[in-house]
This record gives sequence, C-alpha cells and structure tokens, in this order.
Amino acid sequence: MKLKVGITGSHGTGKTSLAHSLVGHLKELGFNAGYIREFVRDCPLPVGTEAKNSATAQAWVLCRQLTEELEALQKYDILVCDRTVIDNYAYFLWNLRNGKLGDDALQNIANSIFNNWANTYDFIVKLPVTVPLSPDGFRSTDLSWQMEIDKIIDEVLAIKNIKYHVIKIATNYVRVDEILKVLNISVLQKLDSKKAAAEVGD
Repeated sequence: MKLKVGITGSHGTGKTSLAHSLVGHLKELGFNAGYIREFVRDCPLPVGTEAKNSATAQAWVLCRQLTEELEALQKYDILVCDRTVIDNYAYFLWNLRNGKLGDDALQNIANSIFNNWANTYDFIVKLPVTVPLSPDGFRSTDLSWQMEIDKIIDEVLAIKNIKYHVIKIATNYVRVDEILKVLNISVLQKLDSKKAAAEVGD
C-alpha cells in the first residue's frame, strides 16, 4: 500500500518545514517515509515573483512535480510532497488570467496534468496564509499576490471536488500531531503490519 500526502498552499505558509517535520516523525515511528521538495528554484526560466513568473515557467514546474512524484512513489511507502500539482497549477492559472498565456500546447499539457493528477493524493493538507512574508532573495513578499494564489488554490480544489484538511498555524510538533490524526493511525498501522509480515516472511 502506498500513501501520498500533499501539502498545498501559497508561498510562505510553512509547507517546507512542516514536510520535513512530518517525514522525520514518520521515520521515527519506523515507516519507510520520504519527501520531495519544491522545484521552483531549480527552474531555468525566470520565476519567483509575480513580475518574473510566466506560464512557460509554471508548466516546467508542473512537469517536474509530476516526474519527481512518479519516481519517489517507487521508493517510499509514505510520500510527503512539499507542494502539489494543485498549487503549481494555481500559479499557472494566475499567469493566464494576467495575460501571460504561453502557447496552446503548454496550456493543454498543464491542464492535462492537473485534470489527471490532482486527485491522486490520498490526503491533502492545506496551509492558510497566516504570517507576514519575509524576504529570502527569491520569492515575492507581496501579500496581495500570496492571497491571490491562495484563493485560486481554493478554487481549483473546489472545481475538482478535492477533500482537504486545513492545518492552522501552530508549532510543527502540534501540526504533525494533527496530521497524524487526520491520516488515521489505523491506516499507518496497516502499513506497519504489512512491513512486519514481509520481514517474518524473509
């Protein structure tokens, strides 16, 4: 059994630190858990702020997200994704709505990835916008853009009728505990039992 957890939300909402904490805790519990990071900083095209962003860059990020998830799912029983195709698609849509259309082929590719992959996450955790953005030399600190992306994420979640759980601001210890409750420990116990049975068989 494979379990894929997607952590979604706008930039600057604490997804990365939460993903690290969640995977670390799952490993401590003995699970074969892994993590994939966000890839926007690897993009060879201008990206990171509302001025630099483009549909082409976001299509690149979407394709990379899909590829990395496919590879990681072969390695881990529980995969935690820092970002998902859902929020990456929200940035893509923002570009389209602001006149940065890209070409038709890229739009078709991005739409296809979103429509066929958005529902593949077993659990979606959404982090709301809660704290001021701090400059890191890469991403935008414009609160209005952060909020625009957050609203588009809510919109696309609704369009695909994707169930998700909002995890409010708290320490990562508290957030991880809440996520484990959402995941339902019985699901994790089944994975653990399967692992134990395989070891006995060896």
